[in-house]
Amino acid sequence: MTNANIQNRESFLENLREKLGIERQNVKDHPFHPINDLPETTLSDKSAEELLEIAKKRVEKINTKLIETTQSQLENTIEQLIVQLGQGNILLPIDERFSEYGLEKFTQANYSDKRNEQFLFWQKGQEQREVNITNAQSANIAIAFAEFLLAESGSVVVETNAGQGRSLHFLPKHYISIIPMSKIVPRSTQVAAYYAEKQATGEKIGSAIHFISGPSNSGDIEMQLVVGLHGPLAVYYIIVKDR
Repeated sequence: MTNANIQNRESFLENLREKLGIERQNVKDHPFHPINDLPETTLSDKSAEELLEIAKKRVEKINTKLIETTQSQLENTIEQLIVQLGQGNILLPIDERFSEYGLEKFTQANYSDKRNEQFLFWQKGQEQREVNITNAQSANIAIAFAEFLLAESGSVVVETNAGQGRSLHFLPKHYISIIPMSKIVPRSTQVAAYYAEKQATGEKIGSAIHFISGPSNSGDIEMQLVVGLHGPLAVYYIIVKDR
């Protein structure tokens, strides 16, 4: 709730102050001082390889498969996984990183002049919302780059933007997340600092930031864990190691 929606706030606080017999305090006179620096220092001394090993152990606990590959083998790795998952409709975002990592096969430009019913591409524009949702619901597989992988929790971070909406990540039956090795960070602290800095410098960020921790699951029905209850049945992380 914003101040604009609060009625009689000042009179209420002044009346409360008088009843309690105290002076009103200015928040600026009492700045927050953290009692330790654990949020910033936890796992911060780990190398990229050490963070990867931590992430491997964590993703096993959230029913997620982690695959390591190189940039030269990335396309082949993805194609093998697509076959393993039964092929079918594949939903793809509009993302320049596919070209940067040699995945031209999975770009819209590669199919602008030919028909390939297997590949469905995210359609930009609010007017395409229903089309995108329908495509996501019918897709067997979605493939997207992650902004970060958090070693501590095994979560990937993705942005909602014009090239990919949240239904791309949550509605297809299987989800493949491509993660460059350089994007593995210790924990959410580093991600929050990254986006705070971008905001402070006026850089554009996505309309929403999502933290995804493996396939959807629920354990609130008779305390039985059910995987894939309201989202992907399986999630795969592909770590690209040589860039």
